Amino acid sequence: MFHVKRFVQNRMVKGIFLIYFISFVFGSCAVSRTGYQIDDYYISENGKEIIGTKPLNAFIFENNVTNLPFEQFLALKFKLNNLLSREFWITINGSKYKLIIYENSEFDKYFGYSNFAAVNQENLTNIVGGQSKFIAISVINEFNEDCLSDKSMLQNVVTVYLKNLKDEYIKIK
Repeated sequence: MFHVKRFVQNRMVKGIFLIYFISFVFGSCAVSRTGYQIDDYYISENGKEIIGTKPLNAFIFENNVTNLPFEQFLALKFKLNNLLSREFWITINGSKYKLIIYENSEFDKYFGYSNFAAVNQENLTNIVGGQSKFIAISVINEFNEDCLSDKSMLQNVVTVYLKNLKDEYIKIK
């Protein structure tokens, strides 16, 4: 009787050891994928689709989650009636442009949070509201053209404007 139990017990120990060994081998071979770190800003493709356009490009930057939410900053800066406006018109050098701000779920849908890595990490107690770690903005002109596209003649003007807007937002306290 002891001989049979010992034989079954050895097979079980070997089987458990083999399972752990195989999981260790597969786990060590898995490649960890790090996200892209955004130093200043990044222009990404495959954003929202507006009627009559291809997927828009988006200006993406890392949010300062210790500041007031970006939407509130924009509402105060542009004197908007709604503090949570996600789309509104602005004027740059006499021309009208529509800013389209992505929500958290839209950012994850179009660009994916796993594709980006935050440089500045904050404790949960320091974060104001339920802010996203990254902010994405698309811009179209009054003719429904993507202003952040590589083919657009307005890309430089809009990019400089958005960079200045980002810098102004990041520096407020």
